[in-house]
Amino acid sequence: MAAQGTAGTATEPPPVPPPVSPGPPAVSPPVSPFVPPLECGGDDAQAMGREPLPLLRQILAACAFPELLESPALPEAARDRARRILREMDAGNIGGYNHEHRSHGVPTKISRFLEFRDGIPCDPKNIVLCSGTSTVIPFLLSLFVSPSRSLPPGVLVPVPGPARCSELSVLAGAVPVPVPLDESRGWAWNVPELRRRIRESRSRCEPRVLWVLNPGDPTGHVLSQAQMQELLEVAFEESLLLLADEVHQDLCFSSEFPFVPFRRALARLGPPVATELQLGSLWSLSHSAAAESGFRAGFLELLNVDPALLAPFQLAQSLPRPCVPGRILLELILEPPDERDPLSRELEKHRQDLRSLLASNARRVLQVLGRAPGIRCHPPAAGPRVFPKFEIPPRARSQARAVSAAAAAGAGTSPGAPAALPRGIPAGILLNPEFLGILNSKILWEFSGRGSRSSGFGKNSQKNLTRKFPAPYAG
Repeated sequence: MAAQGTAGTATEPPPVPPPVSPGPPAVSPPVSPFVPPLECGGDDAQAMGREPLPLLRQILAACAFPELLESPALPEAARDRARRILREMDAGNIGGYNHEHRSHGVPTKISRFLEFRDGIPCDPKNIVLCSGTSTVIPFLLSLFVSPSRSLPPGVLVPVPGPARCSELSVLAGAVPVPVPLDESRGWAWNVPELRRRIRESRSRCEPRVLWVLNPGDPTGHVLSQAQMQELLEVAFEESLLLLADEVHQDLCFSSEFPFVPFRRALARLGPPVATELQLGSLWSLSHSAAAESGFRAGFLELLNVDPALLAPFQLAQSLPRPCVPGRILLELILEPPDERDPLSRELEKHRQDLRSLLASNARRVLQVLGRAPGIRCHPPAAGPRVFPKFEIPPRARSQARAVSAAAAAGAGTSPGAPAALPRGIPAGILLNPEFLGILNSKILWEFSGRGSRSSGFGKNSQKNLTRKFPAPYAG
């Protein structure tokens, strides 16, 4: 007899679901023989595991959330500094534009730092804040572009060097002119070669800018005072603006090769060079000891530049400016040292620890590379990279050509086309565009002929590589 429900009606039993087919067994994803790749090409130190300086973040936190000013969760040093910063902000709030802080407050503090570092006066009006140096460089170079001139401006760039030197020059409408550095002299500039490149480039451009990286990247070299004076004299004689890319200055770890700013070397030359040569110097928060890349802040200092040229830089909307937290970090990091200040002590310790770590890592890399046949590398003195030279023996080259030709014949493609590796052979080389730009620069210099007149490392360089280099090496 059926059971009775609450309403006196019979309750049907719930339906039984049909059996579920087991289906095919789950397939496990393939296991890679390699560890997950770590992106090391973009100078993003914190993405690679470097810890931020706690006191800097605590000050920023209190500025962004003023309720923390009374919280014992933050040290008194952080709260006290945040109070002083907020007093300089419009309505005590970092959420506004704070134009006075951008146009006067931070440039004044940066000028004090430069005066302390170099012992030379610095006018705050010469300081241009930027949202990363890559935003201000094309703007600066574009000022040399004039439709009334028959030839575009030329920018002399070092080889090897970052790909951005050529890329940003082209973006601004200029012509990059590669100048090879002298590896036998520790990647120093070869002044006779530099003068020759200037003369030869005049058929296709008008040389206007000499872009010098000090410390060098990716070579890790640091220029001596004598080398800097030679470059300054060449720039003066050729009426060039010398663009001193000094973003890695915090990463100099060799006591044998101390960093000397170009503005200090220029002052030592005296007039007329020191009073007439146009000099631009770059500093970047991303490449500093703090390595706060995400806040996108830096500055450009311009010396001996016509005030009419400075005017466009001072317009609020002329180029991307750093956000208020980025400007706060700039003024905190670039304050002159003060033993009584807890932040100053922590920053100095942080810099010393970082330099010791970089020096130790450089020694380890050189030891490993030194054990490998066919690889040699000049010891670096600064920066996060080394630049080894690979000497490929003739037998390896001939075998590579044979493999490439066989793969092309089997796939019905032309030599030099990408070929699949045989099954069971793992591939573990990862190249990013930045490295490829550096590699192309190196290949252009060493293999395309020192007399190459190629104007850049983009499509022209790829054409040169394909034409002048065997197929296996054309990529």
